[in-house]
Amino acid sequence: MSGYNQSNSTFVNVLPITLRKPGRKTYPNEVLLPDGSAGIEKESIILCYQIRTLDKKRLIKAIGKIDSPELHESIFETLFFQLGIAR
Repeated sequence: MSGYNQSNSTFVNVLPITLRKPGRKTYPNEVLLPDGSAGIEKESIILCYQIRTLDKKRLIKAIGKIDSPELHESIFETLFFQLGIAR
């Protein structure tokens, strides 16, 4: 997906994911992650307003992977919105 995150850099950019509580609204700077997608069992929300850069040494194990092109596009669109980037 991202050349930067797959490069020889010792850092990686991440977006936190939280479980979606029943009835919780999803805001324009968040992406709904349906249950069963990306290796996550329960419906969750990707928090695109909390972009973080971490040292790869801090990552213990992969929990899942987003393979859906539609979900990738939704995440990119939400990041563009959050960062004020016109597409």
